[in-house]
Amino acid sequence: MTIKLLRHGESLANVVGDDQLALADHQIPLTETGITQARAVGETLGAEYLQDALIYTSPFLRTRQTLTALLEGANLAPSQVLVREDPRLREVEHGYSDVKGQYCLIETYGHFYYRYQGGESPADCYDRVSSFLASFVRNIKKTSSKRALIVTHGLALRVFVMRFMHLTVEQFDLIANPRNADIITIANVQELDKDNCLFISGKWGVEGLRQYQHKS
Repeated sequence: MTIKLLRHGESLANVVGDDQLALADHQIPLTETGITQARAVGETLGAEYLQDALIYTSPFLRTRQTLTALLEGANLAPSQVLVREDPRLREVEHGYSDVKGQYCLIETYGHFYYRYQGGESPADCYDRVSSFLASFVRNIKKTSSKRALIVTHGLALRVFVMRFMHLTVEQFDLIANPRNADIITIANVQELDKDNCLFISGKWGVEGLRQYQHKS
């Protein structure tokens, strides 16, 4: 089984910042650069990988637009694939207060445990990602497909890796946010370059993660 995790392409919020937009988080669109990035991912993955793959996406606009552009890049029509939209793959909810104003509290209580004012913590996201993973495994057993693509968000993606790879909170804290349109691969470690695997758990390895450089 090979699982490709994809962070959405560049969004408007990535360019101007969340605080400058009069849009709900789920309504934030991709930029033209983000669409181009997603098409390039589609070209890289190719139709052979995507056809008959289990494909999931967050319901947010930027992830759905990423998947649409990705399929265009792979020269696939939407009717040629089965896409499952799952709200459990949405980004960690940052609430209604200024995130930057909460940085000191995040440092105090820990990134994984701190619950954004009016929102969630990554620990909350972990619970719904665990629920999603159970559904995902059931669908794997129902199908003969050995490939999956999950289009989601930076924090949600890191939480998925944490849950799937049975990482500790300390290991989670090592994972830097993926860049827009970064592909993270989880597969049998024998199919990956061990030197590029940030984590190995049993037979599974994860490739493509960036490591956070903590300040000394």
